[in-house]
Amino acid sequence: MNKSLAEYLERNKAGTPEVNDLRNLEAPEPMERILLACTRMAEGDYYLAHLPHVPDPLFPHLEVRGLGWEVFEEPDG
Repeated sequence: MNKSLAEYLERNKAGTPEVNDLRNLEAPEPMERILLACTRMAEGDYYLAHLPHVPDPLFPHLEVRGLGWEVFEEPDG
C-alpha cells in the first residue's frame, strides 16, 4: 500500500480495506464489477479495486451516479 493510499484510509477511518484485484480480467468485466458493487453500497461505503491502469471510461459512470473516486497510482514492479 503506497503512502497516499494509507493516508487516505487513515483520514477516512477506513481501517484495512478489502482490495478487489481486478487486474487479470478482460474488459469490460472490471468496470461491470465496480458498477455492480456501487449498486450495493450504502452512504459512506467505499470500494477499493486494484486495476492494471487508470479506468478513465469508468469515471463518467460514477459521476452520473453521484459517486466520488480517488486514484492511487503505484509504480510498476
